[in-house]
Amino acid sequence: MTTKKSKEDYIWNKYDNMPSSYKDYQQKLKIDTIKINAEVKRRLSRFPYRYRLAKSFNGIDAKEVGRTLIGYEAGMKVFLAYTAYEDLIYAAYKLGVENVKKKNENEIPNKELALQLMKKTELIGFISENLREEDDWLKIKIEKFIRGNTNDVLFLALAIRNLYAHGVFTATKGGVKNKTDKALYFRLANEVLKYCDKRFKNCVKILEERNE
Repeated sequence: MTTKKSKEDYIWNKYDNMPSSYKDYQQKLKIDTIKINAEVKRRLSRFPYRYRLAKSFNGIDAKEVGRTLIGYEAGMKVFLAYTAYEDLIYAAYKLGVENVKKKNENEIPNKELALQLMKKTELIGFISENLREEDDWLKIKIEKFIRGNTNDVLFLALAIRNLYAHGVFTATKGGVKNKTDKALYFRLANEVLKYCDKRFKNCVKILEERNE
């Protein structure tokens, strides 16, 4: 009979929860020999660590907070995932990765997830009420989303990221009442990470081609 391993049994490996192409990026590419923009190089090198943090994040050790803790955990998971996206997408766009646009112009269409998120009326209402004056494009996005004219979920990750970063986000207003609600946020974050993982792989491919 096997027993479940405890946290103490875990043996850390530097590739755990890193992007799937990170090993190739680290071991096979001689980045210093490739002429790329310094900012692109900096962000591309930083992205894997932000990705790993977001993917590894499962919760906050603060039991004294009580029931609302799951809301902060949900918001932070999305916040971390979108932060990784910001670094990766800048580099991917500058490197000319196919179908990658500027940060606010990309989409992650997912009809099933979009429908689940649309049912979270507290969250959608909360986002709509707290959009800033300069976020006109987000207002258009949320209106299209409410009408069912888009299945994009990436813009919702950005909206949650902004609310969390600005200190406005709360468990109640974010509609996180139980583990099922939290799991939905985590699923959104994981969709963002999956998108990033694929684009990072494309970045590595471009750099390999330049190094040939």
